[in-house]
Amino acid sequence: MAAMEEKEFLSYYQWSISVSRLMELIAMTNRTIQIHKEGNDSLLYIKQYEELFEGYKVELNKLMQIMGLSVHLSTLKNTG
Repeated sequence: MAAMEEKEFLSYYQWSISVSRLMELIAMTNRTIQIHKEGNDSLLYIKQYEELFEGYKVELNKLMQIMGLSVHLSTLKNTG
C-alpha cells in the first residue's frame, strides 16, 4: 500500500470509528430519554438528555459532511 493510500485508509478508519461511536451515543441517549419519559421523571432531566441528543446529531452531521453525505435521524413514536 502506497503512503498516500495508507494515510487515506487510516483517515477513513478514524472517521468510521467516530461515526460508530456517535451512533452508539445517540442510541443510548435516545433510550435514556424514553426511560425518563416512561417513568414520568423530571422534565429537566428529559430536556437535558434531549439537548445532548441534539448535540450528538449535530456532531454526526458534521462528520458525514466531511464525506459529502448527510443523515436525518428521527425517533420512532411506537417502538417496543
